[in-house]
Amino acid sequence: MRTTNDTLLPCSPVQILTEKQFCEKYPLASRRIFLNEGLVHARFCKAEQLSNGVAGTFAIPDKKKPVNGKFTFGYYLTSKLLIFIDDSGNVQDFIKEMKDLPLTDASSPCLFLFDFLEFLLKDDMIYLLDYEEKLTDLEEQLLNKNLSDFNRTILSVRKELSALSAYYEQLSDLGETFQKLAAEKEQQRERLLFGLFSDKADRLHSTVQMLKEYSIQLKEMHQTQIDLRQNEIMKVLTIVTTVFMPLTLVTGWYGMNFYNMPELSYRYGYRIICIVCLVILFIELWIFIIKKWFK
Repeated sequence: MRTTNDTLLPCSPVQILTEKQFCEKYPLASRRIFLNEGLVHARFCKAEQLSNGVAGTFAIPDKKKPVNGKFTFGYYLTSKLLIFIDDSGNVQDFIKEMKDLPLTDASSPCLFLFDFLEFLLKDDMIYLLDYEEKLTDLEEQLLNKNLSDFNRTILSVRKELSALSAYYEQLSDLGETFQKLAAEKEQQRERLLFGLFSDKADRLHSTVQMLKEYSIQLKEMHQTQIDLRQNEIMKVLTIVTTVFMPLTLVTGWYGMNFYNMPELSYRYGYRIICIVCLVILFIELWIFIIKKWFK
C-alpha cells in the first residue's frame, strides 16, 4: 500500500491519504463522501458541495474489464488543497503519468483537478474506436455467416458499453457541478475549463450511445438471419407436405381394402396406381417450378 502526506508535485498542494487517515483528519467530510459505507463501496463518480469545499468519489472502469473492474477513490477539494483518498496506489500512479503532460496550473488545486479529469479521458476516444472496429468485425462475420456464439459476444460488448455510458454521463454531470460552483465564485477560467470538460465527457457518452445502437442493430440483423433460416426450413417442409398430401390421399383411399374395389383384383392395378402417383408428383413439381416456389 502506497500512501503519502507529502505534496506530489512542486508548488502543487496535492496530497494522497488513506481512507483511515482522511477519516481521522476530516471526520465530517468523510461521512459526507462515504456515507458510512467506506471507499470500497464507491460505485460512481460524484461531487458533493460542502461548507468549505467539494468532496466526492471516482469509480473509473478498468479498460480491460469495464463491467467488473473499477478503480475507486475519493477526493476533497478546498481553495488551498486537493486531497485524494486512496488505499490502492492507483492515484499516485496516475499523477506520476501526468508529470509528462503539460499542466494548466499546478499551483491551483481546482485546476490540478481539472488536469486530472482531462488525464482520465485523454485516450478514451481511441479506446472507443476499438469498440467500433470490434463491432464492424462482428458485422462482417455475421454477413459471412461464420460467427459462432454471437449472442454471448454481443451481450458482453453491450454490458461493457453500458458501464462506459454510465461512467461518461457521471463525469459530464460532475463537470457541470464544478462549472456551476466556479460560476458562483466568479472564477471565469475554471468555469470555462470545466464546461469544456463536461462537453468532452458528453461527446464520449454520445459516442457510446451510438455504439450501443450499432450493437442493437447487429443483434436485430442476427435475429433476422435466424428468422430467414427458419422460414427456409418451413418452406421446405411445406413443399414436402404439399407434394405428398395427394399421394397420402391415394394410399389412404385404397388402404380401405373394400372387397368391391375392382383395382385391388385387377392384374395391373398396382402398376397403374404407381403411374398415377408419379404423374401427380410431376404435375405438382411442374406447378411449383412455374410458380417459382423453389426460389
